[in-house]
Parts: sequence; structure tokens; C-alpha cells
Amino acid sequence: MPKLTIITINFNHLDGLKRTIDSIVNQTFPDYEWIVVDGGSTDGSRQLLEQYQDRFAWWCSEKDKGVYNAMNKGLQHASGEYVNFMNSGDVFATPTILTEIFSKPHDVGILYGIMTRGTLNGEFNNKLLLKSHISWWDFYFSTFNHQATFTKRVLFLQYGGYDETYKALADWRHFAELICVHRVSYEYIPKIIAVYEGHGISDNVDIFPNEINRIHQEVYPAMQYSDFVELQNVEMIKNHKFTRLLYKILIRGAKCVIKDK
Repeated sequence: MPKLTIITINFNHLDGLKRTIDSIVNQTFPDYEWIVVDGGSTDGSRQLLEQYQDRFAWWCSEKDKGVYNAMNKGLQHASGEYVNFMNSGDVFATPTILTEIFSKPHDVGILYGIMTRGTLNGEFNNKLLLKSHISWWDFYFSTFNHQATFTKRVLFLQYGGYDETYKALADWRHFAELICVHRVSYEYIPKIIAVYEGHGISDNVDIFPNEINRIHQEVYPAMQYSDFVELQNVEMIKNHKFTRLLYKILIRGAKCVIKDK
């Protein structure tokens, strides 16, 4: 069993596919298998994939029902211990990053790190979750980036793949359920792992708000936005030495006022 399965999804994005292929074939880490799911491209992508087909554990070029249908299709052929999705246009940060990550053993369910937007020196994406300890309510506001995440394949077998009724944020929904509901173990890797090309389906301003609301309703059905803001503020206060003391004083003071009444 290989240590890692890399799955690449593509549809009519020949230039982006070239960048992704270059990034993966130049990795110094050898213990991976590579699966490519092309949605029946007509822009020359299939011809490019045919040139590299000896590098793939499995690949296809056929019509699918959308990006998450394609990702689930790739998962059906995966055999690695961990799975990473590096879709066309996105790249690993450096040729040595996989070697750096997997040079030591890992046993957690999810490994995750930093993804930048546009270039290696671009802005960090989803900065809220770039920390070693994640509170369950953090997923109300943000999520992991699948390009910079490695998920144990057994978790997909145990809890299922991506919900194909989502168009843009099924990965957010999936990570939120794994961490908040199933309490899957995780480890933060403080390295830039991937560079996101941008302008993908998850940047669709029309789809984004509706699907975020749906995640909130499905994962946190009994809670309101104000509840999460309060939890976030309490955590922020407790993380600062000076305000920890002030917080305790305020809490004790509030209890005294209530008791006096």
C-alpha cells in the first residue's frame, strides 16, 4: 500500500493541468500513486494525459456529474494510506514538500497545513485554522484546504465520500463533520504545502453563501451565529495572558452581582 494517493480532477483546463502535472512529477517523494479524473475535456487535456498515462495508477476521461462526483470516482480507485486532492491549476509548494511531511510517521486522521493563493508568496488562505488546536466551532467560519490536506483513506470508507448535492463546499461539509461530529484526530503542519490557482468553483459568490448556510444547518442545527461569535471571543480572550486574569475577574464579578440580586 502506498503512503499517499494524489487525486487530480480536471475539465477543459489544459494550462492548469500542465502546471499540476509538472508539480507532481517533480516531487522527490516516491511513495505515492496518482489518479486523474478528467471530465471528458475537449481542449487537449486528454491528449496530454495520454502522454503521462504510465505515471498514473488509474485515469479516465469521461463525462461526470460535477467536481465532487469526479472526486468520489477517484476515491473508488485509491489505495494509499492518506489521500490528497491536487486539482488542475493547483500545485505543491516545493518539489520536496511531500518528502518533508512524510519523512516521519503519522497516525492521525487528518494532516493539514498552509495554502497560499495565486503564488507561493500569496496570502494565506483560511488563516483561522492555521493553528495546532482547533475548536469545534472554528468550522462554522472556515475550513481546511483540500490541496494542503492529507486525509486517511479509511475515513472515507468509514464515513463516506463527498456529498454530491453540494456544488462548491462539500469538502467544507466533510471536514466539519469529521472534526466536529466524529472527533477525528488531526495534526497541523506549519508549512506552505500548496498554492491555489484561484477562480475555482469554491470562489463562486453566488453558490458560496447558500452552501455555507446549509453547512451551518446540517452540522450545527441548534446553534445561532451569535453563539459562535461569543465562543470565538471567549477563546480569544483566554489565549492572552493579560486578558485571562481580566476574564476571571469579570466572571467572578458577574457571579457576585447575580448572587447579590
